[in-house]
Amino acid sequence: MDYHEYELEDFLTDPEFRNWVLKPNPASHFFWKKWLAANPSKKTTVLTAKEIILSLKFHSNNEIDDKDQGELLKSILRKRNASPKVKRMGVPAVAFQIAACALLMIVLAIGHHVSTSTEIRQPSVNPIKYVVKENFKGQKSRITLPDGSSVFLNNNSKITYASKFIGKREIFLEGEAFFEVKKDSTKPFLVNSNGLLTKALGTSFNIKAHKGKKVEVGLVTGKISVAATTLDQDQDVEIINNLGGKATYDTLEGKLDISSYEDMDFYKWTKRILVFKAADFDEIEETLENWYDVDITVHNLNRSITYTGEFPSESLESILERMAFVEKFSFRIDEENERAVSIFFN
Repeated sequence: MDYHEYELEDFLTDPEFRNWVLKPNPASHFFWKKWLAANPSKKTTVLTAKEIILSLKFHSNNEIDDKDQGELLKSILRKRNASPKVKRMGVPAVAFQIAACALLMIVLAIGHHVSTSTEIRQPSVNPIKYVVKENFKGQKSRITLPDGSSVFLNNNSKITYASKFIGKREIFLEGEAFFEVKKDSTKPFLVNSNGLLTKALGTSFNIKAHKGKKVEVGLVTGKISVAATTLDQDQDVEIINNLGGKATYDTLEGKLDISSYEDMDFYKWTKRILVFKAADFDEIEETLENWYDVDITVHNLNRSITYTGEFPSESLESILERMAFVEKFSFRIDEENERAVSIFFN
């Protein structure tokens, strides 16, 4: 593929380019790094196209498959170029126009079946369709549920829900998500996460429920109740109605504890702010791998680490540089494969 003559709209409608942006791999990382180094004049155009594609994905409550998205963008751009009165726009102007088209694409997306969504049919007179939304490492997304509630889904996380809520609004979560729930007293909002059931009517809260780890629920606004799903519904139900209230559920022991967070940092990830609180290096390594979709290899770690820090929208290299100064280590990001990171403790 010859990208030398590509303009912004060409990159936006190119399937291979969009695949690199949304589903990067070592080979594509290597290709585009070398290509941009050899074509510095195209760097602004490429980065602008990348940001537009990521923005459309993050703000869309449904995804469009690659073919349909390309056709929609081509149609929009053809109409823009068809008018003889319109002069050729520069990168910022085109970026603004494409961003303005995002709303149209989001509306059109509602009517499309997507490859990343799985529909599970249950045998009945009126089959219920279930939707599965999953983010891999390095991905975050915002999803609008059928009732208008919003879900911010973190990396390495998955939710399952009915395409239409009847009687109750039930969500199944694996990983981490932040919920902003629309109030509806006739349809309780339920989140099942690794054996813990969280119930809300109209509120916002964060749930972290990774496999093999304790479930953590943090309240931001309103009121919620939490209970182990293995218990009788009339027993051991805990109410949380204080800002920063916290429920911790040990899946293995079946133990539910109620406490509170020291601050409200537990959901800053929704604003793309990475926060560590007295984190050991296993937690740091896992978080960075999920956040940036990299593989980290650690050498010569022979002491305990308890690191605290906050990083608002910083690059992996910048974060490692700040950590290295405090924790006394060096690191190397492989030039041939930017997903391979090595950390060496002194």
